[in-house]
Amino acid sequence: MRFTWGRIIMMVVFKFIPLFSFLLAGFWGLHQLGYFPDKLNVVIHHFQLPSGAFWKPTWGDIVVLVGLITLYIEIFKSTRTSSISIVDHTLSTIVFVSFLVSWMVFPWTIGDKSNSTFLLLTVMSFIDVIAGFTITIAAARRDFGFGGNS
Repeated sequence: MRFTWGRIIMMVVFKFIPLFSFLLAGFWGLHQLGYFPDKLNVVIHHFQLPSGAFWKPTWGDIVVLVGLITLYIEIFKSTRTSSISIVDHTLSTIVFVSFLVSWMVFPWTIGDKSNSTFLLLTVMSFIDVIAGFTITIAAARRDFGFGGNS
């Protein structure tokens, strides 16, 4: 397999930088462009289900789904037991604090229609921090054989 600088940079970004930071930056950037939070309740498309009912996902639903996928990837990343994981957990904590402060201070995180999309992303970021530390500690204990239970 041939490595290019682009692949190497993407591997470094994936290992060191918490993916929730991209969601935070994206949410802020789309706010600056005038899309979020006002357009989070806009229906994207209608999908007819086999039951005959229609599913009408909004942009807010899609953002939450992307957040859940990001949470899964971040929890998977937390299973590493290396010095890289310490940096990742520290940066994840900073991202969570940024989410929390943004949600409490800036009115653009809620918008005029009082949606909870940004709050849900904040909670996902919190779960990432707590699960990351918990899983890393449990994996490290197992690797080193501490605690009596292997």
